[in-house]
Amino acid sequence: MTVSVAALGLLTACGGATGDTHPCTLKDAPAGIGVKVHPELAGRTADATLTACWDGTCRKRTLRLRESGPDGPVAWPGFALVRDLPAKPVRVTLVFKNPRGTTVLDRRVTVTPKPTYPNGPDCSPAGNQARLTVTEEGALIPR
Repeated sequence: MTVSVAALGLLTACGGATGDTHPCTLKDAPAGIGVKVHPELAGRTADATLTACWDGTCRKRTLRLRESGPDGPVAWPGFALVRDLPAKPVRVTLVFKNPRGTTVLDRRVTVTPKPTYPNGPDCSPAGNQARLTVTEEGALIPR
């Protein structure tokens, strides 16, 4: 009987689902900015950068708009990882260049990243994230 009581205690301590409790797992979500780009514009873009600035600090990231080759992706397409992204207004600049190096998009917008909750709203928040959409015409829209 002591073995089953000990096992029950261990399950309860580890967040086993009993009653109305919601177990919080170790799922995480990275901090960063997701950018959805219209496929036609993405197809014309050879080089894309995202710069996020707040409180006198800027973080410049290369933004991949398409899947990579046979070795697999180095980063997620359309996602700029910014580990210290705050949950307050951030000025974001997107610059896209074509294969000849000519700028095809240079837009700025201010967004406020929000915490993510990959384990549900009753668990601790993970990384702060913001999302942007770039239309075929080049409009930059926070979403």
